[in-house]
Amino acid sequence: MADIDGIRKDIFGRAVIVSTGRSKRPGAFIDKKHREKACPFCPGNESKTEKTVLAIPNERNWRVRVFKNKFPVLHARNFKQVADSFFEKYTPSGVHEVLVETRKHDMDYSNMHEDDIKLVIDALKQRYSELMKIEDVNYVTIFKNKGKRAGASIAHPHLQIIAAPLFPDVISVEMEQSESYFKKEKKCGDCDMIREESHAKTRVVTHNRDWIVICPYVSTWPYQTTILPRRHFSEITDMTDEEALNLAKIIKKLFHGYTKIFDDPPYNIMYHNFPSSDFWHFHIHIYPRIVTHAGFEFFGLNVNITTPEDAAKMLKNVLR
Repeated sequence: MADIDGIRKDIFGRAVIVSTGRSKRPGAFIDKKHREKACPFCPGNESKTEKTVLAIPNERNWRVRVFKNKFPVLHARNFKQVADSFFEKYTPSGVHEVLVETRKHDMDYSNMHEDDIKLVIDALKQRYSELMKIEDVNYVTIFKNKGKRAGASIAHPHLQIIAAPLFPDVISVEMEQSESYFKKEKKCGDCDMIREESHAKTRVVTHNRDWIVICPYVSTWPYQTTILPRRHFSEITDMTDEEALNLAKIIKKLFHGYTKIFDDPPYNIMYHNFPSSDFWHFHIHIYPRIVTHAGFEFFGLNVNITTPEDAAKMLKNVLR
């Protein structure tokens, strides 16, 4: 089990998870000759990870596999305050899981079959549903790091799922702003944005019956995209089977475009889930890590070297 100090909060409401054991994670970006033998996520190496939590279709012939992270950010069962002084400290309550997306070490969304991507979405829906039932869990964070520059320590395609007692600050702010817009306009801000972007077309990358991909008007990274469902829903578990398949199709198409432009770019993917409501709208952010942010960005004001309109145009052109 990782060495975890706990969840710390200061008088300004800022929170951080201190997990020194994360520094012991393996770096599996190794040469091709030895990678399948060494990679703990490849078939045949299941004993190198924690016990399987979910396997689709089954544990012996899995195509998608979920297990607890060997170096978790959070692991304690009960959420309680353990220090009460000028600063606050809480137990590292929560669950940290890894979802291995494919048996094949070299795959990415651009060359995965859409049915395989849908299996990943199905597994995410199942784990999200189960983890949200745990006492003290208030939010389930789903994200993917691809490549060293994006923070991945193992090259094999995988997502991470963290169930925690805290709402991430980014999600909390987004929830407050969305609720405020709804109270003022009596409608969902993201639904309005979809209508506006669909009409303008300049930042729309691609779309199908259920989903639309845009380069956001306020993009903090070059070629950043957001995938939004056309139908309003808040949680990944609200997604229908048909919507999941069409999401898989649009993910494959989008990453085919990224690969065409940048070859094999590092990236981060963030799933934004919310409690069911009329004003919180599920969506997915993709951040290609093709530049490095500098000191100015720590003040919260980002500098983007590519306009979202130019990025959308480039992606749209390579997808034709």
